[in-house]
Amino acid sequence: MTYRKKLTLKIVVGLVGIVAAIVLLLSVPQPFFDSSVSAKNLTLYSDQPFATEAGQRVLQQVEAKLATSPLYSAEQTHEVFVCNARWRQRIFFTYVYGAGGVNYYPFTTNVFLRDSIIEENCLIGPKGNRVPGERTLDYFIAHEITHTLTGQSVGAIAYHRLPQWKREGYADYVGKGAAFNYDEARKAFLANDPKMDWAKSGLYWRFHLLVAHLLDKQHWDVNRLLTEQIEQSAVEEMIRAEQP
Repeated sequence: MTYRKKLTLKIVVGLVGIVAAIVLLLSVPQPFFDSSVSAKNLTLYSDQPFATEAGQRVLQQVEAKLATSPLYSAEQTHEVFVCNARWRQRIFFTYVYGAGGVNYYPFTTNVFLRDSIIEENCLIGPKGNRVPGERTLDYFIAHEITHTLTGQSVGAIAYHRLPQWKREGYADYVGKGAAFNYDEARKAFLANDPKMDWAKSGLYWRFHLLVAHLLDKQHWDVNRLLTEQIEQSAVEEMIRAEQP
């Protein structure tokens, strides 16, 4: 074997080792989180102490939202890890550092969230401010777990092939639950509200509206939503043509 081939082999082996170590860390992160609480099949971990009752309340709200999805099973356990320390965020958020939450399906069903005030059911944004409105801590948790449920329903390859509006729209649909106002969202959509542009706002409001239209107005079931081929533009035309 030539020197170049040996060097290439060492690099490949090294990269594989690094990836394996990262996957192992994401799969078994519990040693990095000292505080935890469980409610039914959900467990919330944090790297800072928090009130047990507050954590249970958050998980109860999460479970109530997840239970509205036919993809959810109370038999499956889910673990959520709140990373308050920046160094933990850099480790566990890997390439999406700065995001509100991250899901690594199919490598693990664990989900990770940035710093939060569990007692107030709120996430802290990148600038240190509380995330406002209906995007509560339980919203972020339910959103990320729904990604896992979606992937398990359609399979890993099909999941990553889903268009963004379906993948994120359905997670938002479950995560926000009754806090979503369809008429308000449709009005903003028709008015070209900047918040409807994910690239500018970072919000999944538009995608949520599209999913809500198919599920609640067209009465599609979730399986049809996830498997039937339909363009985003076609759903948008349905919404524009909808009678007020």
